[in-house]
Amino acid sequence: MRSVVIALAAIFLAAAGGLASPIDSRSTTEQLVLNSNSAKSPRPLVIWHGLGDTSLSDGILDFINTTQSLHPGIFVHSVKIPEEGSLDDERKAGFWGYAEMQGDEGCEQIKAIPELKGGFDAVGFSQGGLFMRYYAQYCDGPPVKNLITFGTPNYGISGLIPCPTPPTLSCLLAARVARAGIYKPYAQTHIVQAAYYRDTERLDEFYDVNTFLRDMNGERPFAADAEGEEQDGDGGAKRGKRGEGRGLGGLENLVAVMFDEDRTVSPAQSSQFATYAPSNKSEIIPLHSQPLYKHDWIGLRSLDEKGGLQLEHCPGEHMDIGGEGGCGERILRKWVGWDK
Repeated sequence: MRSVVIALAAIFLAAAGGLASPIDSRSTTEQLVLNSNSAKSPRPLVIWHGLGDTSLSDGILDFINTTQSLHPGIFVHSVKIPEEGSLDDERKAGFWGYAEMQGDEGCEQIKAIPELKGGFDAVGFSQGGLFMRYYAQYCDGPPVKNLITFGTPNYGISGLIPCPTPPTLSCLLAARVARAGIYKPYAQTHIVQAAYYRDTERLDEFYDVNTFLRDMNGERPFAADAEGEEQDGDGGAKRGKRGEGRGLGGLENLVAVMFDEDRTVSPAQSSQFATYAPSNKSEIIPLHSQPLYKHDWIGLRSLDEKGGLQLEHCPGEHMDIGGEGGCGERILRKWVGWDK
């Protein structure tokens, strides 16, 4: 079993930039808080970075600086997991760990910040968007108003992060082993990417062992007959009978951003809750045809009907948010800082 997990980690580490935020991984060691004493300050912003990145890398700092220039006086918090860890600890946490526990840790971190008590907007980069969704759906802290997910695999990834080009033999061998072991309980609770690996050719295995993405999307068929709400085994967030928590219908806006040239998330349309068809990766099932939407499992249809579901596009590759005047800046202007 340990060899399977090590091999699975190897392929993710070989493509460490794959699901990261829109920047490299260089970081400072201090948490950054931007605020203002103005009585009319913009609504605060919380950021959760992507795979292989850190909370205050150069790219995240650039994003924060852009946010501050567009919305002077804004308070910004960038989530750091583990909060007291080193830069290496942060990077490793993107690959190694139990996704639900990291979500709960982020929840407690956000709840402890007084400047956020009235609510905030949130940005999640790629994998970080799933953690921001976890907060919005399960945490009892201050409410998220506008939730923006950039290239987030909201309906999971149906293929492993690609090997580099040209591929190395070690990466190809690791991928072969990983495909066999990703739905083992150990991988599901120790490797973060396994928590949102939803292979449409292996859905029975996904439904049987996955508890992170399956439950966030209300796809919990084995609990469909449960009555009322249940408390998780560690006394954590309450989940409905389908596991979805509060869902997303209470947001003001969910802004799901897809990168049109995304070759990292498979399928790229997962960022807007689309999936491959079961056992047919040549067909995409769009959001509005998904049972998740039609039966309103997590409130997406309700949000859409009140005008709060925004499906936005960026023209480039995964996490290419552009520079000045680019896609990221456009989203920041429109959806962050003030009531829309």
